[in-house]
Amino acid sequence: MPYSAKGKSEPAKGIEFRRYSRGDVNITIDLREFGGGRMQAQIVDISQSGCRIATVSHLNDHGRIFITLPGFGPLEAEVVWRIGESYGCAFVAPLHPAVFDHILAKFPSLGPG
Repeated sequence: MPYSAKGKSEPAKGIEFRRYSRGDVNITIDLREFGGGRMQAQIVDISQSGCRIATVSHLNDHGRIFITLPGFGPLEAEVVWRIGESYGCAFVAPLHPAVFDHILAKFPSLGPG
């Protein structure tokens, strides 16, 4: 993962090739780093393979986290990039298509993404 002059990792530049489509959502979640305490954050977009989280809390680059959406069990993910207060996370196990569709229907975005 490339690093900026300020030491923050960034997503790769250029053309994006995604295996799964993503959807805009607005989900308040509980978030816990491995061995750490629980905090609240927001998922602002999600795909079957991962999500983008907004939080003022610092998450460790390439650290393992546990994401709990209301009404769902914890999802294990890895922090793969960050820009400011946004973090890209890859799920350890992709979401089932029906679960992904249910999340999109239950937690629609409140505005343009």
